[in-house]
Amino acid sequence: MPTRILDTEVLISHYLKMTKSKSVQAVKAHARRLIAIEQTNWILSPIRIEFLCGARDGNEFKLYSAYLEPFEVFDRRNIPSQDWSEAERLAQWIKESGRRRKLGDCLIKAIATRLHAEVVTRDQDFRLRIPPKQS
Repeated sequence: MPTRILDTEVLISHYLKMTKSKSVQAVKAHARRLIAIEQTNWILSPIRIEFLCGARDGNEFKLYSAYLEPFEVFDRRNIPSQDWSEAERLAQWIKESGRRRKLGDCLIKAIATRLHAEVVTRDQDFRLRIPPKQS
């Protein structure tokens, strides 16, 4: 069974379900609940960056950073040139629907493929924007 990687969309939707007042301790505990539910604490470096980019001010950035602390970065922030080449190849795949590809999705898919990992996402567009495996 491949290692399961949580996509940015999974992190964001779970984070936004917090209704209580947010503190560093509360967001860390909330993140650990997601880890228990999904039975994985793995993310990729582009996913970490995408999540942090959503912060609108310094306090929110502090909470987002705290939320990410229980997760581990599976690619160890190492993105070799082969991943960039594969992301570029994925970017060239244009489906009839005309959906635009996204840099983050292409890079996440390239890294996950190299590491034999599965991206856990509820984002249907992720699947539609990324081509199926080549035979």
